[in-house]
Amino acid sequence: MRIIGGELKSRKIQFPKSRLTRPMTDKTKETLFNVLGGLVIGKHILDLYSGSGSVGLESLSRGALDVTFVDQADWAVRVIQTNLKDLNLTPRSRIIKGDVLRSIDKLKKEGQLYSVVFVDPPFNQGLVKKTLNKLDLSGILTPFAHIVVGHSRHEEIPPSFQELRLTRTKRIGQACLSFLFRLESKHGETKSYISGEL
Repeated sequence: MRIIGGELKSRKIQFPKSRLTRPMTDKTKETLFNVLGGLVIGKHILDLYSGSGSVGLESLSRGALDVTFVDQADWAVRVIQTNLKDLNLTPRSRIIKGDVLRSIDKLKKEGQLYSVVFVDPPFNQGLVKKTLNKLDLSGILTPFAHIVVGHSRHEEIPPSFQELRLTRTKRIGQACLSFLFRLESKHGETKSYISGEL
């Protein structure tokens, strides 16, 4: 696997070879960042169910201020640490080892705020809706924060939550990428900076 864009383009990253893991393909990452454009530049990023950390690493390569990686697997933490060290990105990162839903509560208590959140849980285990419901009123999202969800085509995402709105879903093979944004609650704004067609 490699970084596909930004200052670290073409640099190799580690990923364990196992049938239990599902790395995001280069095509999917390219689609993801084509839609987001420059929205990650200078932003605090949260990478949930981060696995090898490839999406968060891609964000750092493309100008993100910092990335918080969250995963409960020992192998994921080890691989992320290795990749960050190899790419000299450790100072711009944080790794939380633990359950994602409980980690969101922890980040809320710390008063952390994120402008872009990546959610890529194991497919077809009911984690997509649980995680989005948790994020919806978590208090860790900035106004107009964007959430990108990798999910199975069999997992439908509701068009709206209390503060989140689905803007589009793009199918890529057996997987999908869905893009949501958080409303600016005080003024009822509903503008999305990634509206339009792919």
